Order: sequence, then C-alpha cells, then structure tokens
Amino acid sequence: MPIPWHVRAGAWMGRRIEDDLDARVETTLTAVAEQALRRGTRAGLEALLKATLRLTGATGAALHEGHACVMKVGRVPAHRDGDTDKAARSPVLQVWPAPLTTSQRHVVARFGAFAPALLKAHAREVAQRERQSRLLEAKLRLERTVLALEKRRSRAAHDLRTPLMVIRGYVDMMLKGTAGPLNAQMQRYLERLAKSGTDQKELIDRRLSPLVPGLDDLRPVLERAFAPTPGRRRAAPTLTLPEAPAVAVRGSRADWELLARTVARSTANAVAVDVHLGPSLDATQWLLRVQACPGAALPPRTEAVLRHLAGRLGGTLGVHREPRLEITLLCPRDDAFAVPAHR
Repeated sequence: MPIPWHVRAGAWMGRRIEDDLDARVETTLTAVAEQALRRGTRAGLEALLKATLRLTGATGAALHEGHACVMKVGRVPAHRDGDTDKAARSPVLQVWPAPLTTSQRHVVARFGAFAPALLKAHAREVAQRERQSRLLEAKLRLERTVLALEKRRSRAAHDLRTPLMVIRGYVDMMLKGTAGPLNAQMQRYLERLAKSGTDQKELIDRRLSPLVPGLDDLRPVLERAFAPTPGRRRAAPTLTLPEAPAVAVRGSRADWELLARTVARSTANAVAVDVHLGPSLDATQWLLRVQACPGAALPPRTEAVLRHLAGRLGGTLGVHREPRLEITLLCPRDDAFAVPAHR
C-alpha cells in the first residue's frame, strides 16, 4: 500500500528539522570550544549553559561535579538538604524546568556529553594556576634568600679584607725597613707572611666574589657537541670525562656551548679526535684538552673566536698545530657548585 504524501512530507520535514538541530548543536559546541580556548574554560562553561538555555527555552541551568555546583545561570532552584545525594547522582548538566520534548532532551544530552571534558579542562586550569602561584611564592622566597646571602657575602668579604689589608700594610712597611734593620731570618719570616697574605686575599676574592651565573656541569655540553654525526665514516670522538663530582665551571651555558661547538666543527674532518676533561695542576681550575690527528684545521679567525670565548669564561687558551692539532683550555672551577670532600 503506498504511503500517503502527507505522511512522507511529515517524515521529510522531521528529518530536516532534526538535521538542522544537529547542525546548530555542533556549531554551538564549536563556538563554546573556541570560547574556552581563547578566554579560559570558565568562559566556555558559561557559554555552554547560556547556549543550553537558548536552544531548550529553559529558565535555568547548572553544571554539577559530584556534590558541588560548578556554575549556574538563570533561575536555578536551591537544593534541600535531603536532595544532596540525588544531586550527586544527577547528570552533570541540569536544566529547569526539566526537558519535555525530544529536541530538548537531545540538546541536553549532547551538551551534557560535552560538559565533562570542559570540567576536566577547568580542573586542570585551576590546578595550573595554583601551581603557578606556589612557584611564584617560591621564586619570591628564593629572591629574598639570595638577596640576604649577597648582603652577608659582601659584609663577610669586607670584614675579612679589612684586617688583612692592615696586616699586609705593616708587613710591607717592615720589609722596607721602616721599623728598623732586619736580619736574614726576620726577612724570611716577613716574606712568608706577605706571601700568605697575598694568597689569603686571592682566596677571599675567589670564594666571596659577587654571585654570577655558572654552569653546574660541563660534561653534557661536551657530550652533545662531540656526539657522533650520523653517516660519518670516521671513528667517533673519544671522550674522557670525570665520573664524579659534577664539573662546575664559571661562565654562561651559551658561551660554553658555542666554544664546544666551535672546537667540534674545527676537528670534524680529523681522522681521530680525543677529548679529555679533568683537574689541572692548579686545584682551582679544570683542564680541557682536545687532540686531533691529521685532517683538522684551525683557521686564525676561528682561533681568535676561541680566545675571545676563553677570555669571557675566565680561562686561558693554548693552541699547538705540530705535530698534531692540540687545543687546551684552563678554566676556573665554580665554587658555588663545589661539593666539599668528606674527611
């Protein structure tokens, strides 16, 4: 039996209305997501509730997460004490009055399915803000601590230098004969005392110098700079690095990375490269030595760059080209990161 035309037309109109509603819902959800992305998830939650009121004709809507009401718009009835458990079991998205038509229930269900994702994102935003607040407080505390330590350092350096300068002044006067003639033994004692005073001043200047940023460990910088190049036929560079403690040096990480890359590029064509890092004869310095077999070249301009970087880092650079290229760098340790040895 053929279906009457008015029945077919009604079904077609129903499908068209339903498709139009689905399109409006998807467009609205896209706009809500953009709002949450641009202005934050709280703005997205508010936009979701207002869109719910607009598409369902309800007078109030609320978002619940467990027992807590995260957000509400419009006229929302207050829950009595006895409705707490019911509210906890209720859907995340609620509207008042309750949806009656199929279209209203469809909108509430579709928006309700999208709401948990917004709530999770909102919880992450809140947690991130709290974490940033804690980090800011910790940063302010560290800044106050560093300022107090810097004041103590400056005061300690002044208190130690003042009596030392007086002692050195009297020693110099005695060595010049101001206090009378000196015999050989007195001359020797005063010279030792003057040398000890000079050493003590250098120690104070080194240990109590103004705090400057340093590199806590030079080894990773060298490992990255001299890492084997993919597809390279020659043998990989040989790195001899101390196992412990960390190789702390003065100077910025950017300067050290530039110096290491420059040396690595200069020795890239060598048949064999040996990189050695260890303590020097002077306990206050590290020794970095790079040896390259024939094939490496160090142009004068590159050498000038390396010497400039070594000066910025407080070190001294040595270059030997015969019988093979050898680059040595003496760099001061950073006492700020030094770990005292156990006795």
